[in-house]
Amino acid sequence: MTPKRFSILWQRIKYLASGNFHGVSGNWLSKNSTGIYSSIDIFVDFDPANFDLDSKDLVRGKEVFKKVSKLKSGLNFGSNFDCEEGLACFLYAYILKSRPLIVIETGVANGITTNVIMKALENTGGSLHSFDVESKSHNVYQGLGSWTFHLLSGNLRGEFRKAVAQIGRVDLWIHDSNHGYSWQSYEYGLAQESLSTTGLLVSDDIDASTAWGLSKELFAESYAIFDKRKFFGVAKLAKKEGQLR
Repeated sequence: MTPKRFSILWQRIKYLASGNFHGVSGNWLSKNSTGIYSSIDIFVDFDPANFDLDSKDLVRGKEVFKKVSKLKSGLNFGSNFDCEEGLACFLYAYILKSRPLIVIETGVANGITTNVIMKALENTGGSLHSFDVESKSHNVYQGLGSWTFHLLSGNLRGEFRKAVAQIGRVDLWIHDSNHGYSWQSYEYGLAQESLSTTGLLVSDDIDASTAWGLSKELFAESYAIFDKRKFFGVAKLAKKEGQLR
């Protein structure tokens, strides 16, 4: 067996042993792309024109991501918990374009995504609600924008659902927390219930479990986008007949 094939096989074994249940992809385990996705550097089943993102905003998002990463990476957790550049640029440009009023983010860690989102919201207005099970992530953002940190403990699903219901209509939902199938599938369903008709679900690490397949059933449009060493997903909510939200 060649070294490359052995590497791919070993990566798959680690994924099967620790991946779908715990939400860990082979690329996350290896900390890089070792051949499975190495030839993929384009959007998969994705038409950027559907989102009409400004190229200047994408470039600016890259600059913001670099500055935030320099300040925050490794602050609370290892740098492997940070989001990738592509996701950060997408979120920054999308927020500037769509101007969401209410944004939910699950998974804070070092606050890279949180601060990129807030840099955009500082320009557009709107509020970000960030959820995590780790209290040390409570102060990752210290700017002047509208940011609320929610610490979950005990009955995580019950607390989470109650808090989301109190927040009300959501315009943008970003998943970057527990990537195991059980939690991802639960969160995708809750996002589908909570998003406005024009709302968007964005999920990091969709290659960490098979849950993203549900997006085809729950949402009108669903995409997988390669980002350095892993995938993130983007899904548009299906508009229900007679729905006024």
